[in-house]
Amino acid sequence: MNKDKMTNVIETERLVLFPYTKENLAMFNNDLAGFEKEFGVVYQGEELDHLLTNFLKGLEKEIAADEENFLFFTEFLIVLKENSHVIGSIDFKYVPRDGLTEVGYGLNEKYSGNGYMTEALGAFLKWGKSLGVKAVQADTLKDNLKSQNVLKRCGFSFLKEDGNLWWKKVL
Repeated sequence: MNKDKMTNVIETERLVLFPYTKENLAMFNNDLAGFEKEFGVVYQGEELDHLLTNFLKGLEKEIAADEENFLFFTEFLIVLKENSHVIGSIDFKYVPRDGLTEVGYGLNEKYSGNGYMTEALGAFLKWGKSLGVKAVQADTLKDNLKSQNVLKRCGFSFLKEDGNLWWKKVL
């Protein structure tokens, strides 16, 4: 893994989280092999289906439109230190409003059950607090018990149900 080429790195015992920037996301979208070589990682994250690919192409435009605040809405890749595999991603969904934002995350299912997402979310929330985030919300599908358990382990409390289940944590 080439951490010296990564910016805004968040590091835990087993993980490195680093964000897509305008430049590295363009490389990822147009030359995945080049991205992997540049950063010394192997992409094993969420499936790069049509939906995710379109989201990432749109994210390039969003970052270009607000480079000053992009860390609050870009994806941070979650990389395993032991093998440099990108196993998932985590993000704030928007710039905080009165200190409140929302978090989202995804993990390749084959890495599930190892505590990686709990570790990533805990570090991500601590980092967010250092940037002035005061509270974070998240939503889960009713049947997504794994995600609900991650939120509970990270100190989130149930907030409400509106088709999905909503959770909140004050930092």
